[in-house]
Amino acid sequence: MTRVGFMRTTRRIVDSAKEAESMGFEVMAAPSETIVKGDDKEYAKIAAAVSAGKPVCFLTSTAVEMCLDHFKKEFASTLSGSPVSACGSAVECLRRQGIKASPEADRSGLLVGAAGEMPEGPEELRAAVYKASEAGIGSPLLHMMIAVKRGELDWLAMTSPSAARFFFGFMDRKYGEVDSRSYLDDNVKIAAMDKSTADVLEELGRKPDLVSEEPTFKGLLQAIKNLDLSS
Repeated sequence: MTRVGFMRTTRRIVDSAKEAESMGFEVMAAPSETIVKGDDKEYAKIAAAVSAGKPVCFLTSTAVEMCLDHFKKEFASTLSGSPVSACGSAVECLRRQGIKASPEADRSGLLVGAAGEMPEGPEELRAAVYKASEAGIGSPLLHMMIAVKRGELDWLAMTSPSAARFFFGFMDRKYGEVDSRSYLDDNVKIAAMDKSTADVLEELGRKPDLVSEEPTFKGLLQAIKNLDLSS
């Protein structure tokens, strides 16, 4: 049985672990971030931007989920009238809500994402619909890092740029950068859920062994499964 490890936000980790187990994987899962909803005024910026005819770009799938929680059934109609684009897995999240989004991110209008993680720009064109705080090193993450060191994990499934940065950072802190990168290079295969995650992995010095063509968690797991079956 293939053993896969991943980090997910506290909102997603339980369902993600169940999904991976249902697909036949042995799972090691650890929380990456705790998500806190942004102020209502941040959500109001979306309706204001649409009213002004400005394009709306969702930077993360979590931003989409937070907006869905906030607007509920009115989410799709709230965006009606403005061109919508999205990054990575956010495209698929929007599609599941019946919202067509271009995968070519248009950053000329309103950007919707996390506080402290968006590029600089006019405040009225930056909707910080949530804040993400690092979950820290708990027992599940510690066990996953030890498994990487010992070569006991087949795959690390990197589900977002922040998850990649967190995991590499935790490994560097625990083992030192030289040993950490040796373990990550030689002891485990790494898969990226989308291009933006793959780009961050390359910035960190570790080209992924696999980039999922379908930018969803299920698509990432299926890509790992397919590659294992073919090898």
